[in-house]
Amino acid sequence: MDFILRVAHGEFKPDCVKTGSADTTGSCNLSFIYQYNGTRNPAHYRRVKYLNTIASDDTSTGAEQWAKNQDEFFTVHKVINSGLYDFLVVSIEGDMDLLNNAGDIKNYLPKAEIAPYFQAGGHVEPLTVYAIVGQQKDALSCNGGSWAYGTNDCDHFDPNTMSNLQDRSANIMDDLAKQGKSMKLYMGDCYDASSDSKSPDLRCSGPYSWIGWDNNPDLYLKHQSNWGLVTDYGLPADSDHGINAVGPGVAPPRSFFVYWENPRGGNVGKGICSETTSYYYQWVGLKDSQWVPVDDLTPEPILVEGQKPSPNTLTTTNGTQGTADSYSAFNLPKKPNNSNEMFATDKNGQPMPAQNADGSIDFKKAKEDQDLDGYFKMVTWPVTKNLNDTGTDNNCNVNPEVYNPMRKGLAGITDDMDASQKSQNLDSGWTINTAFYKYDVPRPDDPTITKIENGADGALDASGSVYTGKLDPVVSGECTPSKNSAHPNVVTLYGEDPSKPFNDGQGANNDDLVKSADTWGFKLGEAECKADTGSKQGGSWQIQDTNKQYPSPDPGNKFDGYRRYHAWVTETTSGFGLTSYFSNIGTAYFVSGESVPDASKFSVTVPHTVNGNLPSNVVVTFKGEVSPVYTAWSSGGLGMTDSRMAISMKQNAASDWTPLLTTPANTFQRDATVGAAPSVTDPTSGLALNLTKTEASTWSWSLNIPADKFTGYNGDDETQTYTFHVEMINPMNIHSDPASIERKIDMTPTTLTIDRHDVFQVAGRAYKYVNGNTKVPETKGTLVHITWPGKTNSSTDVAVGDQGSWQATPPEGVNQGQFSAQVLSDDAEGPDAQGRFQGGNQSASVSHELDFRPSTSSLPLTGGWPLSVLRILLLMALGLVGFVACLRNRQESRH
Repeated sequence: MDFILRVAHGEFKPDCVKTGSADTTGSCNLSFIYQYNGTRNPAHYRRVKYLNTIASDDTSTGAEQWAKNQDEFFTVHKVINSGLYDFLVVSIEGDMDLLNNAGDIKNYLPKAEIAPYFQAGGHVEPLTVYAIVGQQKDALSCNGGSWAYGTNDCDHFDPNTMSNLQDRSANIMDDLAKQGKSMKLYMGDCYDASSDSKSPDLRCSGPYSWIGWDNNPDLYLKHQSNWGLVTDYGLPADSDHGINAVGPGVAPPRSFFVYWENPRGGNVGKGICSETTSYYYQWVGLKDSQWVPVDDLTPEPILVEGQKPSPNTLTTTNGTQGTADSYSAFNLPKKPNNSNEMFATDKNGQPMPAQNADGSIDFKKAKEDQDLDGYFKMVTWPVTKNLNDTGTDNNCNVNPEVYNPMRKGLAGITDDMDASQKSQNLDSGWTINTAFYKYDVPRPDDPTITKIENGADGALDASGSVYTGKLDPVVSGECTPSKNSAHPNVVTLYGEDPSKPFNDGQGANNDDLVKSADTWGFKLGEAECKADTGSKQGGSWQIQDTNKQYPSPDPGNKFDGYRRYHAWVTETTSGFGLTSYFSNIGTAYFVSGESVPDASKFSVTVPHTVNGNLPSNVVVTFKGEVSPVYTAWSSGGLGMTDSRMAISMKQNAASDWTPLLTTPANTFQRDATVGAAPSVTDPTSGLALNLTKTEASTWSWSLNIPADKFTGYNGDDETQTYTFHVEMINPMNIHSDPASIERKIDMTPTTLTIDRHDVFQVAGRAYKYVNGNTKVPETKGTLVHITWPGKTNSSTDVAVGDQGSWQATPPEGVNQGQFSAQVLSDDAEGPDAQGRFQGGNQSASVSHELDFRPSTSSLPLTGGWPLSVLRILLLMALGLVGFVACLRNRQESRH
């Protein structure tokens, strides 16, 4: 098999062993296992190991070892990198021991299942080939234990044990199955499917082309050089066959062969009536990953006639290896004793340009003359005829697509044939020989970003930037179109993930695309690179950033933010999806006014008096959060500077605002770490702003304002109420709408007086003194706390009423001693949840001795109750109780 295997970049280690050596320890991180017996024993697997043919010094050591390989090995011709992946160009060889004759198959299958194995065109044989990537030691299990890397076979392998490998293993046949391709098994004899031996129903699956094994047929270096031949470094002489050494790009004589078998010869009366003694062959190669004839060899399929023996009377392939040795066609000049050779000539009998006189083939010339990719395969189609005539009509009930594809136009391909017809024709033939010469799929050219839609021309400035008022701009540029219009080059646009910025250097050509895919950004869309005569690169593209492709937590494009873009081209011709390098980086700045600051985050903390006095050096603290749209990079290498924050305040009774602080440029830096606390001082006011970065784009801030800036209180609430004002100013000096908070700044001491202090009532007034001796009543609802004498923890809170008055009644039993009264501070700024005003300024404590004074309400003629009256009432109450008790006793005695 030749195939492409995609692995993670750097996973496979091609130089883990010397050129020409095999990986015997698993250190190269890649091996294959496959079903050795097929249906005969599906659980029997064999391992295939790596043989290094990539020459670091351009020697032919590895190529020679591969040319004469006859065992279970694979080689990697080239490692093609694309982004996070390496595409490995692999050739693999290995023996198989499958069911191949009627006598053998009867031992494994019921009779009803035997006949399909002998159908014309072969029987699809399930085949599993696993690639194992990465660590090889203990990667696989065998019969419940570890399958040691040094052990080639496991006679009972369970694929379910590979579940721990996850994405490190894959059945490479799955992809072939999706392409409609499979392995077919051709039986080595014919089968009598009838139950009545007198009327035989002979079924055969031939013809088929001999594949070769070990040294059958006898090729260059006496082994299987015909498959995946490495011609990059030249090959040595083969003295046994008289073949000289060849240079790079040349396949030696006798490297390739064809021999067609058809076990249908013999007695026509038994239904075995056809033979194959001629066939077509054609060398085809990949050009931009599409099959084309190799013009320097076989622009059209070549008919080869005269394969011996003729007639072929064999009904079994036992011993065919001897026949293949004698009668195979090789890439040798035709000789009188064997005209059945593959020697490409033109219509005049002259050798084709890549066909050397000694039979060797110059793939280097073929590649360079036709600009081919460097992979070549030889396909052959049989020509089958009846034994009893010389015509091409087949009267043996066989289908011509299998036995004579040329009759259906299925043999060979031409340049003007469409891709589906090419595929059909190639599938109808047999690929017997393949060769490589400096195989490569060129990476497409980088695209260029030239414009980002902004309502004008949108061309990028010298820094690669555009200012735009569109949140969903169209990004456009130039590209190089594909040579094959049926397989266009596709441009993919990525928008940067701000949390994982583009890596440096991705805007310039380099081979190190294999960085974390996270740094590629978000995929925004794809567009075909269309031919454009006005483009320097020959093509153009455009993709709209719809602003809908940014997953959470990215907020998408927003005004006064920015987005960086880059793009690459993916070729669709090869099927590998190789990418170009990344384009230049284009940056769009989405310009609008700044956002209004979030006033819900504002708070004002006001200091209060303690024991009637305001402590020295106290400050009013204004706090909040800010998330400026524009943030600056500390390097200064990207975009505009940051937005500024301006804070001011105004006494509500005044007409003018007092500026407090405006942040300087580059205060809010995008790449500052969380927890960073830049220092900001306003040179005019001298005030300092405390900043702390709390999130990716959010800072908490606080401003301490000295108490002496809050003056002029005259008892009017307007002179004690202040509005604090914050606005953001974008880099273009456009101010946002302001956000404000209004607070009462009450720092004026409260004074208590005691006007009554007897056991029936204590009372007084609460005042603030302003402007010298002017008394301003304390706010109604402010609580006065009274502590009573004589009882532990006995106190009363009463609210200040009109004109600052307050009063309280001593608790029962309190008739002497000293009480105290005070307004207690609890730092509240207004009414609590129940509507009670708690004040905030603490007064000095005042105290007094309780006085005892008679109550005038107890004197005669005043409505009071004289003592003698109280005594009479008491006696009456006692008499009544006694009467009730006596009555109750009488009632109880009646029962």
